[in-house]
Amino acid sequence: MGDFNSMLDFPPAPKLDAMSNLIPSKSTEQELLGERLFKGKAKCASCHYGPAFVDDYLHDLKVERFYKGRPEGPIKTFPLRGIKDSPPYFHDGRLPTLDDTVEFFNLILELQLNKKEKDALTAYMMCL
Repeated sequence: MGDFNSMLDFPPAPKLDAMSNLIPSKSTEQELLGERLFKGKAKCASCHYGPAFVDDYLHDLKVERFYKGRPEGPIKTFPLRGIKDSPPYFHDGRLPTLDDTVEFFNLILELQLNKKEKDALTAYMMCL
C-alpha cells in the first residue's frame, strides 16, 4: 500500500470514491451538504475540480474592491486535496484556518452563505 500511495500526488481521502465524490455511507449530512454547496451555490468547483481539486489556471479575484491597496492581479488556483494538512491558506498564507478561507471567498465572491452553509463547506474540505 505504501508503494501505491507514493505514486499519488495527494494523500488518500477515505470518504471519496474513485470519481472524487463523497461516499454517502461514510459521510455526515453536513459533509454531504458541503459537497452540494461546493459544486453549486458556493461556486468552488468552478476552479477546484478533478482528482486534485484544481484547474491550474490563474484567476483575478479583484480583492482590491474591498480595501485600499495595490491590485493583486491573477493568482494560481491551489489544489484542495489534503488541504486540511496544509495551513495557512491562500496563495500568501493570509488565512490561518479553513473557516477563514470560506469566509474570505464568501465575501469576495458575494455568495451570501449562512453559518450552516459555511460550516458545511469547511466540513467537506476536511474530507478532501
